Amino acid sequence: MLDVYTVTAFEGTPRGRERQALAWTPPEKLRDYPMPPADRPVVAALTSPGRYLISPEPEEPAAWLAKLEKALKGGIRRVQLRARGLPARTLADLAMDARTRCHAAGAELLVNGEPGLAADLGLGLHLRSDQLMALQARPLPAGQLVGASCHNADELAQAERLGLDFAVLGPVRATESHPGAMPLGWDRFAALREGVSLPIYALGGMRPSDVATARRHGGQGVAGIRAFWPR
Repeated sequence: MLDVYTVTAFEGTPRGRERQALAWTPPEKLRDYPMPPADRPVVAALTSPGRYLISPEPEEPAAWLAKLEKALKGGIRRVQLRARGLPARTLADLAMDARTRCHAAGAELLVNGEPGLAADLGLGLHLRSDQLMALQARPLPAGQLVGASCHNADELAQAERLGLDFAVLGPVRATESHPGAMPLGWDRFAALREGVSLPIYALGGMRPSDVATARRHGGQGVAGIRAFWPR
């Protein structure tokens, strides 16, 4: 059991009751410290976004980019460009335009299922579960985000084995995008989360307001399409 607290008011000098070393550090410096595996999700919760926007398929690039800008203005800071139906050149152009907007907002951009495009443009990569299970090594160097879609313990273990940065696990609730899938529920989500030391987003029927619930169950936050993409 690892208890983590947010302290809003403090007086005095902290000291380790068991003679352990203590240090004050800004959140962005936490990754510079050697951390035991169990601390990885804690550091991610302090330093990485709690909401992960998965884009709908872009039907018209200009309109899609306008919606992306609206989402960024609303505070989204991690975005997955999911566009399986676009020709390669159109997808690359859209990714470059999206990269410009995300970087201007201080947001991270990942492309779904396209390791070559991610490498060429210096973007993050989001792996489908079938891609994840076929890999023998991390597909991008450290410093370029790599996440993966997972549905069970074996896929989560593979994501951890490859040294990925985070995973998305679901569906936690019933969702229109996977109508035949049995929802995990929060208890099962928490049990699967305890089996790995990865930051994990809950997916499936999530709303932006569910971040606190996800974190109570050990998650990084929530991911989604419909409730996160501006209307």
